[in-house]
Order: sequence, then structure tokens, then C-alpha cells
Amino acid sequence: MDTIGVKEAVKAAKNCLLELYADDPPKALALEEIEKVNQGGRDLWAVTLGFHRQKSVIPNTSNNLNSIYLPPPVLENRVYKTVFIDAGTADFVKMDIRLVQ
Repeated sequence: MDTIGVKEAVKAAKNCLLELYADDPPKALALEEIEKVNQGGRDLWAVTLGFHRQKSVIPNTSNNLNSIYLPPPVLENRVYKTVFIDAGTADFVKMDIRLVQ
């Protein structure tokens, strides 16, 4: 059976992710990891992509009077997802959250 290459797998994974998150498009989308795996006798490309999601605010727990007037600090949320692409057909199989320590 013919298999798709690495570049095709990454392209398919990115397209899938952009389609799934069309209502909240990922920002700074980047390839993080890729490997070919076998799950249940099926060859898959496991493509891990990182991207930024909406900003979140850190709650202000300081009792300092100045902290009332200062804007709360803002953190960018970097999210990592592993998209599994069928190595034979380039079809989407599944997507998992990838926790990074």
C-alpha cells in the first residue's frame, strides 16, 4: 500500500485543525513533533501542532492597594494537539490533547 509522506501528513493535519477550529482560528500554528505509529494494525502519522488560543487573565490575589489600579497580567495559552492522519489515505482519524510539562 502506498503511504503519504511527512509533508503531506503535516499539511493534512494543519488543514484539519484549521477546519475544526474555524470559529476560533489558531494563532502561531507550528509543527512541534511528528512520528509514524501503528494503532490497531493501522499506520498513522501522529502530528503534534502547537498554537495560541484566547488569552486568559491571572486572578489578582494581591492585597496591595496599587494592584487595584494596575491591569491584571495576561498570559497567552499555548495549546498542543496531536492529530492522527491515516498514512495510506491522508484521512483524519482522531485528535488528542498533548500535555507538555
